[in-house]
Amino acid sequence: MKKVIASIALVTLVLAGTTQVAFAAAEESLNIEKAAIKAVENSQPLKTVNQQAEVIQKNYVSLKGQMNQTKYLLPYSNSYSLVKSIILAPLQLKSALEQVNNTQVVVTNAIRMGAYSGYIDLLKADYALNTQSELMNSLYEDYKKARLQKEQGMLTDAQLRLAEIAYEQTRYNYLNAQNSRESAGMALNNMMKEDIAKQYDILQDNNIKPPAQIRSLNEYVQQARMNRAEVLNAQSTLEILEEQYRLGIAEIPTDYEFYKQQQEYEIAKAGDDLELARINVQQNVTDLYAGLTSSMKKMEAMSYLADQAQQSFQAAQIRYDNSEITFIELNKAKVAKAQADINLKNAELDAWLMQATMDSACGAGFQP
Repeated sequence: MKKVIASIALVTLVLAGTTQVAFAAAEESLNIEKAAIKAVENSQPLKTVNQQAEVIQKNYVSLKGQMNQTKYLLPYSNSYSLVKSIILAPLQLKSALEQVNNTQVVVTNAIRMGAYSGYIDLLKADYALNTQSELMNSLYEDYKKARLQKEQGMLTDAQLRLAEIAYEQTRYNYLNAQNSRESAGMALNNMMKEDIAKQYDILQDNNIKPPAQIRSLNEYVQQARMNRAEVLNAQSTLEILEEQYRLGIAEIPTDYEFYKQQQEYEIAKAGDDLELARINVQQNVTDLYAGLTSSMKKMEAMSYLADQAQQSFQAAQIRYDNSEITFIELNKAKVAKAQADINLKNAELDAWLMQATMDSACGAGFQP
């Protein structure tokens, strides 16, 4: 009797645990921003950059305090070098701080774009899996009907075999889609530093809408030239060198001509670096624009083909209901529609990702 009671208790505990796990799993959902936030929070490269920024920030605050104290010595000192240090040193450290802050943003963007790409891959795989699952179930039902029709003498062995092949091919595609989804899930979990085998019952995509239209190339280029980190960093370096030159000339160095030539060379080089940064940014945005326009055209084409496949399937369904075609011909229309739907979904997700990439490229950038 005690063994029976113990067994009942054990079963009860197992069922209770299973229910809790199922309930928790049912609540487990993921969206693209959550994935990006987790990837950013757990990125070791970003943590390293953040530590560098903290050190420079502390040094900057400390130096500003020291320079403020040094200002009180000016009435008792006739040193122009002291004046130059009070002005220039904080500016140089501030520039260094701004540049490492820009690096923080760029690295963050790079991690975010990686998570975006990983989530898009997972959405693609998930949509393909669901579509192939529905198609596989439908073709299996058709295959069962075919066997009944064969028993009734309504189908030949060859026709039954075609129905079986269609089902087996779809089942093979389903298994491939299942493997692809698992691989995409593991890759994204790795980015987020989650358990690599963690599963998500709900993948939200309500905020992933392909752009209805895109702006002109010139608009993207102008925005990027104002915001990209490499341009801002080059501009800051040039401004510091110009200020350093202005203060140095005012001090009238003993080696005046040499100093003048050296500083003018450095300023000219910094100016060239700034212009090169702008050119590189323009080229980068131009390349991305080609990809963005291509993705928009592909999405439009896939939308047209999906509509055509839908119409063909509806027509095939009507003809089948009127006994004008066999279910094998109907199955071909089903398969074509399913593939067209997958192609359209992939094109829409690619277009969204390309627009997100362009938005990032027009901000601080995403290439450390």
